[in-house]
Amino acid sequence: MKVLVIGGDGYCGWATALYLSNRGYEVGILDSLVRRYWDQQLCIDTLTPIAPIKQRIQRWQDLTGKSIDLFIGDINNYDFLIKSLLKFEPEAIIHFGEQRSAPFSMIDREHAVLTQANNVIGNLNLLYAMQEHFPNCHLVKLGTMGEYGTPNIDIEEGYITIEHNGRKDTLPYPKQPGSFYHLSKVHDSHNIHFACKIWGLRATDLNQGVVYGVLTEETGMDELLINRLDYDGVFGTALNRFCIQAAIGHPLT
Repeated sequence: MKVLVIGGDGYCGWATALYLSNRGYEVGILDSLVRRYWDQQLCIDTLTPIAPIKQRIQRWQDLTGKSIDLFIGDINNYDFLIKSLLKFEPEAIIHFGEQRSAPFSMIDREHAVLTQANNVIGNLNLLYAMQEHFPNCHLVKLGTMGEYGTPNIDIEEGYITIEHNGRKDTLPYPKQPGSFYHLSKVHDSHNIHFACKIWGLRATDLNQGVVYGVLTEETGMDELLINRLDYDGVFGTALNRFCIQAAIGHPLT
């Protein structure tokens, strides 16, 4: 089975790409590498140094004999996206390729607009590409539990049954995002739901909690395969950041 991992140079994407490759899937990585640029722009860095993407992929092939196709570019560029998909011909697409930081999205207007444009338009381009060329491809999209906020009732699996003024219906669960980043994920979810409804696409929209850790079976095979570990106030996920702060005796932020 051929699986394209969009955002495959990133924290979740790199580990997923190696995991699937190690289990016999034909894997492709599509990434703009913009996250590395944002690190330089904000003067931050991963605690665990990461190798350039081409060096990572070559090392993986040297160790395992398994190749990973690489497409460097931006899915907001529709022509590039179409050409990449037609060349790789995926049967499934795992979409990690979005700006994933709430603090980043709240820095100022520029970062809020960048986040929304990058995430919403890129995801919409992907839906259209699937509808036009790969209608049987399965999209697996990374969302966030932050779409729902913190309501004072149980959060259901996507839908909730409501009775109001004597009538009952099952509706999408209300969402109360807490940042422009989380809002972009809500827009993604709505666009995916609508595309599946009108075009019959297949999609799994994952609203996961905090992702943590740095080591998997595959990323631990060689120092050139090691994953990034962000601990700063912009891209550091809460649990990773808390663990590092606790380890050095720094107050939790």
